[in-house]
Amino acid sequence: MSETNDKTKFLSILVSDDHMKVYLTVKPVAQEDIDINSDDVLKILQSKNVSFGIKEDVIKNTLDKVKQEKFSMENVLIAEGDQAINGEDGRLEFMFNISKKIKPHEDAHGKVDFHELSIVENVEKGQPLVKLIDPTPGKPGKNVCGKMVNPVPGKPSALPIGENTKVSDKDAKLLLSNLDGIVKYAGGVVSVKSCYAVEKDVDFSVGNITSKGAILVKGNVRSGFVLDAVGDIEVWGTVEDSIVKSKGNVLVKGGFIGSGKGKIEADGDVTLYFARNQIIVANNVKISREAVDCTIYAKNTVKVSGDKISIGGGITTAGTMIEVESLGSQNEVHTDVEVGINYVAHQSQMNTRKEISGLKAVLKTVDKELNTLHAIKMAKGELPAQYTNTFDHLLSRRDELVKKLKDLASIEILPVNEGAKIVVNKVVHPGVEIKIGESTIAILEECKKATFYLTGDEIKIKT
Repeated sequence: MSETNDKTKFLSILVSDDHMKVYLTVKPVAQEDIDINSDDVLKILQSKNVSFGIKEDVIKNTLDKVKQEKFSMENVLIAEGDQAINGEDGRLEFMFNISKKIKPHEDAHGKVDFHELSIVENVEKGQPLVKLIDPTPGKPGKNVCGKMVNPVPGKPSALPIGENTKVSDKDAKLLLSNLDGIVKYAGGVVSVKSCYAVEKDVDFSVGNITSKGAILVKGNVRSGFVLDAVGDIEVWGTVEDSIVKSKGNVLVKGGFIGSGKGKIEADGDVTLYFARNQIIVANNVKISREAVDCTIYAKNTVKVSGDKISIGGGITTAGTMIEVESLGSQNEVHTDVEVGINYVAHQSQMNTRKEISGLKAVLKTVDKELNTLHAIKMAKGELPAQYTNTFDHLLSRRDELVKKLKDLASIEILPVNEGAKIVVNKVVHPGVEIKIGESTIAILEECKKATFYLTGDEIKIKT
């Protein structure tokens, strides 16, 4: 700081080096005839080019106090400039959750589901991920000499462009996903992966997984969890009583085993090492060892390569072919195998038939009520007023039911896939029931190396 003394020895004024503050020091005046007032201070300020932010009331109060109390007042702030406000740095506004905190899902009733941890952030192609917010220039200030003080402008930021992301063609400050997948922010960049990888078991530390891409599990899938992917699903270990759903293919390098509560469902193919007491629905099913007490539905083919037991127990259905080494087991466990009908179409037909049956039951009830009202009308010559609305409603309801039944009546019997067959390369054990279309045969004696196919309405055996 620089210091300038008043022409009197009683005043001292200090101006800060940055010219943002001015301080006054006043010493008591011994001589009664010396009168120091605000004008004296203002003249000194003027001589120092101080013209802004002067606190005249503080100057007056300070001088009055010194006169009254006869003691010094030092470094009293009597002028202050306006500080410049520096600009804010540019920043990133994330449009997805970048928090790594795992929080179980809690419903409206406070029930916590530890299976639903929501650790996967799915995005779609073209979805905004990050918005770039520009830095601000700041606000200028003014020093005590009336000169402008420039602010420090904020530093610009940059979009965290990573794998499978791109800058929007319409907005250079917007980062978009370049594919359907899983978004992640790590190492200062945003990337989108087509596959979500789990380095360990899927358990309560991971939770259920829903992915717009593929899923890779390098461990096991423990009981009670759900894997749901648009892409393929690959599990290096074993799948227990869990639900695995894929719009693509499912590969399980270990087994699929449990108490019957598990289900693997794929629009593509399912490939397993072995399966026991579980449900599998797919286009094609391929199992390296055996399928024991399973329920298997394949749109096209089922192939099981186990030597001693390929398919034993349960129900296995395929649209075109079932090929196994052996069918059934030596202890003659009941085993159902069926080919020739598309399972998905078959299920749809069964659901429609069930709907028809329900509608017919309702129609029967409506007709009964209408007959009752008609009997009242015949007995009284006209229908009493209190029954009129009910009668009209029942007539309208009947018309709706008849129309719905007419629409559903066009259902055709599904044709049997031409050439559908069951191929057994080694042995068929007693206890096996084979069905092709609407025809069924029961295997009562052991049969070696046989192919079952349909001729007309009869199942033929080629050995």
